Amino acid sequence: MASSSSFSSSSSSSSSSSSQIKKHQVFPSFHGPDVRKGVLSHFRNLFERKEITMFKDQEIERGHVIGSELVQAIREAKASIVLLSKNYASSSWCLDELHEILECKVTSGQIVIPIFYDVDPSDVRKQKGDFGVAFEKICGSVTEEHKRRWTEALTSIAAIAGEDSRTWTDEAAMLEKISIDMMRKLRAEEMKEAFENFDVDHDGFITAPELRYVLTKDGDTTTDDHIRSVIGECDVDGDGRISYEEFVKLIEKMEAEEAAMVGKFTTNVKLSWEEQKETVQSFMALDVDQNGYITAADYKYVLESSGGKGNR
Repeated sequence: MASSSSFSSSSSSSSSSSSQIKKHQVFPSFHGPDVRKGVLSHFRNLFERKEITMFKDQEIERGHVIGSELVQAIREAKASIVLLSKNYASSSWCLDELHEILECKVTSGQIVIPIFYDVDPSDVRKQKGDFGVAFEKICGSVTEEHKRRWTEALTSIAAIAGEDSRTWTDEAAMLEKISIDMMRKLRAEEMKEAFENFDVDHDGFITAPELRYVLTKDGDTTTDDHIRSVIGECDVDGDGRISYEEFVKLIEKMEAEEAAMVGKFTTNVKLSWEEQKETVQSFMALDVDQNGYITAADYKYVLESSGGKGNR
């Protein structure tokens, strides 16, 4: 798998530099007194176990208008979860957050998942019931333009497919489903970004010149044989280019092989997930030709590359 490791190293370096900039993947919008100590806390714990990072706003001072720090946090997120509880519309802060989130959905394709927590989606859409009463009360202190913007935001969020907690008998099962949906959506975004890193002209295909450019732009070297090998391994339909679907299949194949390798290492040894990943990474660093074995030649090459002596 020497050829396909080119995708792995380039796409992982791209995502790793991205992760250094973005401290969180998901932004939660919620009315604190309604959900902070209950469903939101459960969400945080569940996401943490699934290695999904959620923005924490405990240190941000709340006021009537959301500040620049919070706006930046919304814009940097890959996704937002909007917990629409009974008193959500009583907060100008929440409503401004919602407006910003929906702007990001339009301008940058941000993933948005609404959760109607003990409220009827119809009440949110039409601002009726107790939800509507709370909304009308807060609107009494703002301009008509501000009210119009909030109304449009509530109508829009209610039209997005989400979860209605009233239809679930097991809240834990609902949260698990939402977390799995979020993982899948974030995963799809990561795949898309990795593909776009190679698809330089954004025409939906990776060509040999594009592949060469990406692999060598940071000073690395490659050969025509290597480029042909990578294209050949991915190019199922034989058109000389790599489509998004072909790219995804290759990445999934590589990840399945890495997962199988983890299984081999942990048959008789209990390791944490982080330890498993470190073990696999160490193995792959020593397995120079990526054939699943570490040979004396591999070991000698790694020693010499790092300044050590291969004949000791």
